[in-house]
Amino acid sequence: IKVSKETVYKNMKAHLKYDVTMEWLLNFKDIEKLKFLNRSITKNSNKVGFTTEIYKNFIEKFYIDEQFNSIYETWIQNNKYKYLKPSLDHIIPISKNGSSIDLDNLQFLTWFENRCKNDMSITEWTNLKNNIENYFYYK
Repeated sequence: IKVSKETVYKNMKAHLKYDVTMEWLLNFKDIEKLKFLNRSITKNSNKVGFTTEIYKNFIEKFYIDEQFNSIYETWIQNNKYKYLKPSLDHIIPISKNGSSIDLDNLQFLTWFENRCKNDMSITEWTNLKNNIENYFYYK
């Protein structure tokens, strides 16, 4: 059964733990992208400390974020290939006292890149990527 776009937005609003208006939600025309961003913060570890204001700022920031959109579109164009899926990353890892609610500490990477980065800082990760050939025995 296909439901209307309005119904999808109403269902989303009803299930959000954040106090947002329907008018605010309707500003985001790509419902699938909005649903993806919502799912990216649904794990308890990602939303600890999120308030309605932080949630709204998160959506407003990443909905138009160039890096997120590039990764998201590549993932869609590649039939949602799992290694290309956008994955929320902490620039300064939580294990190194990075914040999970400071939006300046959040970025999207591909799932594969995020798993490889693990708990490295962005500086460590950039250095590793720039010298990646040094880490492989077989060339």
